[in-house]
Amino acid sequence: MAYSAGFGDVYHSADGGAGQARHVFLQGCGLPRRWQGHASFVVLETGFGTGLNFLTTWAAWRADPTRCARLHFLSIEMHPFRVADLATLHAQWPEFAVLSAELIANWPLLVPGFHRIVLDGGRVQLTLMLGDVRDCLPQLRAGVDAFYLDGFDPDSNADMWQPKGFYTFARLARPGARVATYTVAAAVRLGLERAGFVCEKRMGYGSKRYSLAARFSGSVQQSRTAAPRHVAVIGAGVAGAAVAQALAQRGVAVTVLERADAPAQAASGNPVAVFRPVISRDDNRSTRFTRAAFLHAMRAWPALGERLTWSACGVLHLARDAEVARKQQQALAETRPPTEFARWVGQDEARELANWPVEAPGVFYPTAGWVEPGSLCRAWLDHPAIALKTGCAVARLQPGPGGWQVLADDGALLAEADAVVLANAFDALSLVAHANWPMEIVRGQVTYLPPGSLPQIHRVIAREGYIAPGMGQPVIGATYENNDDDIAPRQASDVLNLERLEPPCRTACRSWGRSPGMPGCMWRRAMPRAAWCGRACWERCWRIRLRTHRVRWRLT
Repeated sequence: MAYSAGFGDVYHSADGGAGQARHVFLQGCGLPRRWQGHASFVVLETGFGTGLNFLTTWAAWRADPTRCARLHFLSIEMHPFRVADLATLHAQWPEFAVLSAELIANWPLLVPGFHRIVLDGGRVQLTLMLGDVRDCLPQLRAGVDAFYLDGFDPDSNADMWQPKGFYTFARLARPGARVATYTVAAAVRLGLERAGFVCEKRMGYGSKRYSLAARFSGSVQQSRTAAPRHVAVIGAGVAGAAVAQALAQRGVAVTVLERADAPAQAASGNPVAVFRPVISRDDNRSTRFTRAAFLHAMRAWPALGERLTWSACGVLHLARDAEVARKQQQALAETRPPTEFARWVGQDEARELANWPVEAPGVFYPTAGWVEPGSLCRAWLDHPAIALKTGCAVARLQPGPGGWQVLADDGALLAEADAVVLANAFDALSLVAHANWPMEIVRGQVTYLPPGSLPQIHRVIAREGYIAPGMGQPVIGATYENNDDDIAPRQASDVLNLERLEPPCRTACRSWGRSPGMPGCMWRRAMPRAAWCGRACWERCWRIRLRTHRVRWRLT
């Protein structure tokens, strides 16, 4: 049986963990009856532990022919098990073997933050919050139907049972929400009652005499809202395709309107995009958000199969100078991520990883890499609930009988929908009257190198710019030019990209039989002009940066 030395308590009853989960938590919250007839049902648990409550709930949901369409399970855990240990623990419950295998295959890297894990074909969503319950609960924005209070005993884990937490449960509770817990401690009953819950003792499980159940009867701040049945998305780039795919997974019909003849034709048409997380000494909102998005992509993208062109080849981010190196090392020391997420490498190891004589140490992200954005957009849009309409230039929006009407310049109706998502970059401002959104245009240009050049580069190498191997044709970039909407390719931008690779250029020049001492951009001078700037060697785009002042999690 799993035992926590830190809290001096066991993870579940000696009389049977699965039986305890069914009796105390499912029956205490009126399940499975209470999720019947709903489109979705949300459970919040305050201690994931071995995951037994989750597996038991998932199994009960699967076995119920009248179940809700989607099950959301939110769970907080400050001391998560490593995946190998979790697999060992789950072996004692063979009735959950299939579900356990799927969970373990999607188990996240153990880094702090919110991890959205998609299971059972998207019908079950596990949001695993790794961190202190006092930090995680205030960040939640959700309507919760059932609460599993399953931290260790209040005497050994007082932080889990603070009065402030009970008021947070009241903020999150939907009408008639239920609470279940194994403890009947007076402080727990009093805390729940003060927050608006009506408590009752129930028969306990096994050798335990009582358990506790409660029903929310206070002032409701969360209520069920009707989900849109049909959404129009304007723009078929990365943003629009991602939104469309997420909605389609939730059972929403989506119409995507793209003015070009195919998806991913503007900024999302870049030949290669580098994906990696970031680290910071204070682990700020941007860092946490980027980390969650990166880890979610690493779990979701493999399911796209051969439709997606990408490589988790690793990204080596070299320090610009000694001061940046010091800050990178400090950030790693203070946040202590797993080495399979990010680690510091000295110059010698950096050279081995890069297979190139780089001139600085840096941070290595082993599972980061590059992706072809166009293939990602096409894979996301390849869903039976998504209708893609190309060659549709949207001129205006207007309210319609059942929501919104999307119109062309000649007044032709392009789509009618319950809701509209604007994913068309800076052009969104032309569709919303008097919009004063904090947006700005940023021009970016990347540069192709000749196919087959630099065959020794197998990973992404970044410093002030980057070089990505791609599909046999390396790409370097990218410029970052604020308030510039000129999409015509510029020789000066190519030169700027190439100059960032000055040290590699010296070695490349030797391989081309040129002197490393020649002035200017040596790669440019060492190669015929047509090889680096002729034909379609320029990629142009503009990117829109939206300054976000606060990131909140919203369950939909």
